Amino acid sequence: MGKRLVFIGLIAFLGGCATASTPPPTEGVKAEAGFPSPGTKWVYQAEDQAGATTRVLYTALDEATYEGKSVYRMSDGTNVLLIDRATRNWVATVREAKERASASPNDQGFSFPMWVGKSWEAKYSYNDRDRGLSFSDVTYSWKVEAYEEVRVPAGSYKAFRLEGSNPFSSSTVWYAPELRLIVKRVDQRGPNHYLGTGKYTTELLEYPAR
Repeated sequence: MGKRLVFIGLIAFLGGCATASTPPPTEGVKAEAGFPSPGTKWVYQAEDQAGATTRVLYTALDEATYEGKSVYRMSDGTNVLLIDRATRNWVATVREAKERASASPNDQGFSFPMWVGKSWEAKYSYNDRDRGLSFSDVTYSWKVEAYEEVRVPAGSYKAFRLEGSNPFSSSTVWYAPELRLIVKRVDQRGPNHYLGTGKYTTELLEYPAR
């Protein structure tokens, strides 16, 4: 699985169907979907439950089309992650044009515009091509719990904190509108997850990377 885990934090953790439980506020902070400009570089560091760390340099590539969808692209030097341009949600991870994993229609772990108090339920299908496994009805519940300052090795950022869970796993994600990036996330799998128990903490280590 390698570098794919560092940013995605195991794609099977994610989800989201953008059905808000509350109306958008007339005041307060809101964020629209976006993505770093092509050529932007950044570094993530991920730590697993055993304390082992991995650092990966990502680069935003030019936009492209994948299965009829306009997508943003980001490369870790080995894999290319494809992000649906319309929703900013993960669609697939490919290596040398071969799909390694995908979500249909996408994982929709974000729901834009974003504001504190917004919640939605995830429903999507997930394909793990590396293992030859498919899951037709993945569900995940998400809520934007706060807009707060979060400190990571790259600095301090104002970020939306999203909390998500299902019976098999849970995730906490900090998305910084200023960077249009996730700056921190904590993903935890339970014993009934198909990949087994595990925990990954991913933080922005360097931005922009040189």
